[in-house]
Amino acid sequence: MSEPAIVQRAIDGLGRRLAKRLTQSLFLALALLAALGTTGFALAKTEITFWYAWGGSEGEQVEELIAEYNASQDEVEVRGSFVPIGDGERILASLAGGAPPDLLTVWDWMVVPLGASGSLLDLSAELAEAGIGEEDYLPGIWQYGSYKGAKYGLPTTLNVYAFIWNKDVFEEAGLDPEAPPRTIEELDALAEKMTVIDRRGNLRRLGFYPNVTSIYFYAFGGQLYDPETLEVTLDHPRNIAALEWLGDYYEKYDINLIRRFQAGWGNPASPFNPFYRGQIAMQEGGQWEVRFTHEYAPDLDWGVTTFPAPEGGRPNVAPVQSSFWVVPAEAAHKKEALEFLLWLTAPEQSAGFAAELANIPPRQDALEMPEFAQTVTPHMQTFIDILLEGYVFTPPGLPVGLYLSQQLNQAVVSVQEGEATAKEALETAQQNVLHELEKYR
Repeated sequence: MSEPAIVQRAIDGLGRRLAKRLTQSLFLALALLAALGTTGFALAKTEITFWYAWGGSEGEQVEELIAEYNASQDEVEVRGSFVPIGDGERILASLAGGAPPDLLTVWDWMVVPLGASGSLLDLSAELAEAGIGEEDYLPGIWQYGSYKGAKYGLPTTLNVYAFIWNKDVFEEAGLDPEAPPRTIEELDALAEKMTVIDRRGNLRRLGFYPNVTSIYFYAFGGQLYDPETLEVTLDHPRNIAALEWLGDYYEKYDINLIRRFQAGWGNPASPFNPFYRGQIAMQEGGQWEVRFTHEYAPDLDWGVTTFPAPEGGRPNVAPVQSSFWVVPAEAAHKKEALEFLLWLTAPEQSAGFAAELANIPPRQDALEMPEFAQTVTPHMQTFIDILLEGYVFTPPGLPVGLYLSQQLNQAVVSVQEGEATAKEALETAQQNVLHELEKYR
């Protein structure tokens, strides 16, 4: 073989080796790129922690939402955990310890106290930047969870109370089942006709069972506080009138007799609910009764309407309660948590989640979404109409909101026990709350 041929063969051989090496390098590079495409980006995602408050099928719905969000983008991975909303100690410990989750769920009464103490992020600027405002929410809901201009959370879904009556009991008592009371006087008369006491003096049926005192304060024309001035108004004259009326009721039917009767009541979320069994003819009830009656009392004939009110009172009160999603001030990934929160509370997600819980979505547009609209029964529509057209009120948005509720309960007990008049009990509660409120001024 000539020298040039030898050189050419060497060059060819070098070329083949180089080509082989290049091919190997290219293969490795492609493999690396493929790996980056499947796992490398996932490792680069920011992981945020989310404590939600629902187990069972409701928790599964939350996990489905989390999975949908995680699949919708490549920057954030949400890790959800079921932490019961009643586990307040764990929630507060995480906030106090400086290592909270990035997003968590709390009761409505916790929002303002935690926010005013600096534990929660004020969402006002971010919500404004995202173009979300009062017009996006149902009437009376936007200020819920706010305090002195700061908005500390967004409601998950809404519970609204209304007046419900057992039509079967009305018929049994010879009354028109389609004619619920519209005034306090009518309510008193119907309650008397349907209350049954046996020959041994035991209650067999309560014509009416008032349980949520604040509803009647508002129905009588009073209020617990002024949401505009934040002035506490427990001793409002109309509140006193309402508590006097309740006091007369407890005296007439004997609070101790009522308590003994209550001891035999079954679990509300079961077929042994006293309203389903005809042990109570009229009471307050939330929109959850739509699902509960479907599951536990499918044959029950019942109605829902607005609360009766006295002359000069407020006839269309719509009491609302909710849990909230909040971002801790010490959250490690506030920006990512906010973006997830905005997605979670958008109409599409809000509609589906509210339908799963048999609650009402807080967003206007969510009411029309098929995920929710297709689940609305005539009973549920009445609850929605009461919320849309009524006088909406929520638990007091004050740093002492829980203390105020406790004082109100104490005032009711004092009246029930005959230890104080309605006026004395509410004036005492008013002074105690004002004293407590001084700590925050």
